[in-house]
Amino acid sequence: MKRFLGEKENDYIKISNDEFFHLKKVLRMKEGDQLIAIINDENDYYCTISQMNKDYCICNIDKVEKNLANPQKDITLFQMLPKKEYLDSIVPKSIELGIKNLFFFTSQWTMIKTIKQERLNSQILTACKQCERSKLIKANPLLKFNDMINMLDEFDLVLFPYENESVENIFKPEILKDKNKIAIIVGNEAGFTDNEAEIIKNKGAVSISLGQRILRCDTAATAVLSLVSILTKN
Repeated sequence: MKRFLGEKENDYIKISNDEFFHLKKVLRMKEGDQLIAIINDENDYYCTISQMNKDYCICNIDKVEKNLANPQKDITLFQMLPKKEYLDSIVPKSIELGIKNLFFFTSQWTMIKTIKQERLNSQILTACKQCERSKLIKANPLLKFNDMINMLDEFDLVLFPYENESVENIFKPEILKDKNKIAIIVGNEAGFTDNEAEIIKNKGAVSISLGQRILRCDTAATAVLSLVSILTKN
């Protein structure tokens, strides 16, 4: 069944705006068709379209089930703002792999200094629907490097996959034991300056190697998130 973001009003769900346009004009759905509505909470709402209007449709709720795809761990990705082609890969993959929060940040070697929030919102919605999550992550404002650093005290564990780290300090599963609030810091295609890397380490982040090969930033983010998500049963 197709998924759509809607809003709950009394005992029914209303679908409007771009979601309604896709439902009506692209998929050509009609009254009597069934769908799954999400309203940014923990549940999936199985619905039947009962009324089609010009700008919205009304859906009767047939049953409500707890969504099983929402993340069980509190995992945050801090991603140095990359070029567009890498950003377009990182957003959906990180959401599929169970992050709860995503923050992009700028630093000394960041080439791009702005992010289009509307486009990011659209990517987040598409990714959450694709992997059948019912609760959307927030499109957080772009941070500066120091703002990101100041947030790290909130976490039980901060992982810092760093290309200059000794391969002897490769990722070890036991580091995740009893950790519930986990942050991961990933650089972009230019990487971190030596001074920035030292600041991150001095803040208590665990610097890890991902092996002998230098990975693209979207590959590094995917690799670490895959390990963390699987090993924490997220």
